[in-house]
Amino acid sequence: MPAIKSSQSGFTLLEVIVALAITGFILGGLFSLVGGSKQLSWRSEESLIRATRARAAINFALLENEYHDVELILQDNSYEIRPLDILQDPERKTEASTYTLQVYEILDAERDDVIAGSRWIQLQLAQ
Repeated sequence: MPAIKSSQSGFTLLEVIVALAITGFILGGLFSLVGGSKQLSWRSEESLIRATRARAAINFALLENEYHDVELILQDNSYEIRPLDILQDPERKTEASTYTLQVYEILDAERDDVIAGSRWIQLQLAQ
């Protein structure tokens, strides 16, 4: 009777450890990507909310002179609208106008941001 060779097939302990190490590196990289994209998502959401609030404050500043009864939509006190000087009238004009341009600033106290702009305001002229 010939001797039967028993060949065991399988992975050695070293091969299993190397495979686990490679899998660990790949999973670690994937988890860091997912965590980073989640953090980026939160930051971009905060930026979008901040931009929406700033846009609403600008819209309110543009309407403030003519529509005093417009209610401020945001319950956010971080923006302060401050009217500044009226821009100088041009040298020549053919007809008197009841409208003029006024400069305004919107201050964000939390971030020390200043948004400047101009708006048309209606002057209260004697009739």
